[in-house]
Amino acid sequence: MLLKLAWRNIRHSVRDYTIYFLTLLFGVAVFYAFNSVGSQQILFDIESQSDADMFEMTQQFLGMFSVLIAVVLGFLILYSNGFLIRRRKREFGTYMLLGMPAGQVSRIMLAETVLVGLLSLVIGLVLGFLLSQGMSFVTAALFGATISNYQFVFSPDALRVTVLCFVGIYVVVALFNTFTVNRQQLIDLLRADAKNQKVAVRNPWVCLVGFIASIGILAYAYQQLIASGMVMLDDPQFIRATIGMLVGTLLFFWSLAGFIIAVLTRARGVYLRGLVPFTVRQIASRVNTAFLSLWVVCVMLFFSITAFSVGMGLVQVLTGNIEEANPYSATLVAQVYNESAVSSVRDQSAAVDERAKAMQAAAPERYAQGMSHDWDMASVLRENAPELWAQTVARSAQIDTYSAPGITYGMLFDRVDEAVAARIDDLSDHVAESNIGVVSLSQANAVRALTGEPALQLDAGECIMANNMEMTREVADVVAAEQPTIELMGAQLTYRDEVVSVQFQDNALASTALITIVPDDVIDEIVVAGAIPLQCWLNVMYADNGATDIANDEALAQIVAAAQPLDMQGFETGYAGRDNPYASLLWPVTSIYTAHEMIAQSGGLKMLITYLAIYIGFIFLIATAAVLAVQQLSQTADSLPRYRMLSRIGCSQRMLSRALLVQVLVYFLLPLGLALCHVTCAVGVLTDKLFTAMGVPVDGPVALAAALVLVVYGGYLLVTYLTSRSAVNGMLKAR
Repeated sequence: MLLKLAWRNIRHSVRDYTIYFLTLLFGVAVFYAFNSVGSQQILFDIESQSDADMFEMTQQFLGMFSVLIAVVLGFLILYSNGFLIRRRKREFGTYMLLGMPAGQVSRIMLAETVLVGLLSLVIGLVLGFLLSQGMSFVTAALFGATISNYQFVFSPDALRVTVLCFVGIYVVVALFNTFTVNRQQLIDLLRADAKNQKVAVRNPWVCLVGFIASIGILAYAYQQLIASGMVMLDDPQFIRATIGMLVGTLLFFWSLAGFIIAVLTRARGVYLRGLVPFTVRQIASRVNTAFLSLWVVCVMLFFSITAFSVGMGLVQVLTGNIEEANPYSATLVAQVYNESAVSSVRDQSAAVDERAKAMQAAAPERYAQGMSHDWDMASVLRENAPELWAQTVARSAQIDTYSAPGITYGMLFDRVDEAVAARIDDLSDHVAESNIGVVSLSQANAVRALTGEPALQLDAGECIMANNMEMTREVADVVAAEQPTIELMGAQLTYRDEVVSVQFQDNALASTALITIVPDDVIDEIVVAGAIPLQCWLNVMYADNGATDIANDEALAQIVAAAQPLDMQGFETGYAGRDNPYASLLWPVTSIYTAHEMIAQSGGLKMLITYLAIYIGFIFLIATAAVLAVQQLSQTADSLPRYRMLSRIGCSQRMLSRALLVQVLVYFLLPLGLALCHVTCAVGVLTDKLFTAMGVPVDGPVALAAALVLVVYGGYLLVTYLTSRSAVNGMLKAR
């Protein structure tokens, strides 16, 4: 009997349950879909451990954020359920007036909660399962892979987590409903519709001052945010900007209603038209009583839209040109000698061999090995594993970077615009003070030959800038155009009016930044003076041996392990702590970057950032839109007697619908508009400091964020208006 009554109540209250049911449905579907990402790896040919690790890491991050998402959804569902309880208090009072005990009324509510929960859970899981299948193709696109043997993937782990999470939420909701109904007095339930919420009336002049102050505080916050550049989150300017944004936004909503009423009531031509007085008072009363929730909604909207648009932009920054950034099969890096006490900045009078002497004292075996092989990494590796080297490596080329004494990057920055130089200096506080890096022409041409690029030619007394990092592109272009002359080891070298775009090593990004290519005899003079390389990069191209890239990567690791055994003594500083057996060794190999591994990690990073941005952005948009929808539906329900009175005095249904539409639009668009102002400032700063500097357009991420807001936020706005209008029209027909 109770189940039958509960089911009848649900069917008769479909309109009231619309927002509640949609929120549950979306929450379950999205929760399952994103928690099932780890199970999708069975669709791909996962051969390397790095690929599997990226899936596992993505699953772990999504799992961690799922805890936050579960809390947000739990609060949202409880908040939405409170609206349903409030709407039906008179109905519960009628049950009790007819002799039904409060406990039985509570059981009816419990049955309704269980029925709606089960229905939303089942349908949500079905939608989540279908959504997860579509996400498999998105994952394939992010990894740049194809799904050869597609199959439906079901994730028991995601099902278990989703069911446990939402069952827990439903239990809390059921307990809340039971407690709420049991503690109500019959007279309070029967008179629920007659009770009016007290509306705080604020002095309009105080509101005017508060509104002006909020604008000033927000302007100050924007100025501090722009000045901070959002480079360091612990920057005092960034902290002041954050506090200013929060305080200014709260003060804005606190003062807005009184300010708007004060302005509109004095504009008689606008205010005294149609239902404008009624509409303005309705909006003002809601803003006055719900300014705290509007503040929270605005902040959440700002966080949601910013996280989504910035996340999509970061995907392009970190993974946009991964193929161009890894032109070789692998790059082996030797840091040679990692200075700690010795400064890396030297003037003309400093000894060029200072680093060499420091390394000879700290690591004599490693120094002797490097000198005996002329710092040729390939000769050491080939010597220790000749057969495996011949089977694995077809071609190789090494490039050594040296420090140019007496010539700093600051000398080059003096010739460029201050804003451009400042953007480069943001990368490090000591870039301008550091000596420029130089490489020999023959080594640069050997590296270019690996990828089939033509050889460079330098005239007598000429050098050329090599750069492919977008962040330093403007500096490189200006330096080349200015054609400055530098003095290096007694030679006068003038920069050619040209910038060579070349990637000297495999990396996550295009990483050649302001490297000067000089004639071989200049490098010979530096070596004769006793200098050792700053870094050595050995680029290799794998042989056509029929082995997979993963197998060749493993063979290369074996070659390196043969050249530098773990028990080698002498030098244990530098890169200790990395997860490989030769991490603490700076010569002959510090680290290995393989194209296959870098591209796989790029795909995993792209998947991680993309899914986190969508997950967080989507859930927070649902949360904010649902809160506004519940509040607006609640106000509409409370105002039904007012709409009835307006109808009786001659207002048409069209006028009432128009007034209702204005209320819904203003209530939804007000926090969105202020949030968009915050987003514009934050994204604008990041665009100037990061995206534009890295050559990444933000139009795409911003358009995606706009589409997400339009679909989710706009969808809730439309459902709220249609549900509110249905309630008003139903009341008018029933009178």
